[in-house]
Amino acid sequence: MTKPKHKKLPPLILLEERYEYDPVLGGLFPKGAEHIEQFALGRPSARGYSLIYVEGKSYLLHRLCFYMYHRRDPRGYVIDHINGDPGDNRINNLRRCRAKANGLNRKSKGRYTVDADGVGRWVSGVV
Repeated sequence: MTKPKHKKLPPLILLEERYEYDPVLGGLFPKGAEHIEQFALGRPSARGYSLIYVEGKSYLLHRLCFYMYHRRDPRGYVIDHINGDPGDNRINNLRRCRAKANGLNRKSKGRYTVDADGVGRWVSGVV
């Protein structure tokens, strides 16, 4: 199994000069801005994770939030959204873990089954 390849995050000093992280709301805000949704930074990607551009490079918002709160780069680890919502960046919903542990937190999509007549179909993972 290969380690996830996450780019090096910008220096913490640079981030703290420009942004404030609100661990209760889970948002990153420009320095001095009111902490309300309309001023929150980040744009959702196709997979639902928010991206932010710092000095022309894109970064996953949840990695920056974790970094700013804990003051250590989570490089080599995955930042997992415990409740499965990639838009929820509150600190109590983010945890640092290995890729294997993160995979155990996925929701079941169901399974493919074939009946006695040879007809295949998807069966929901919801019981």
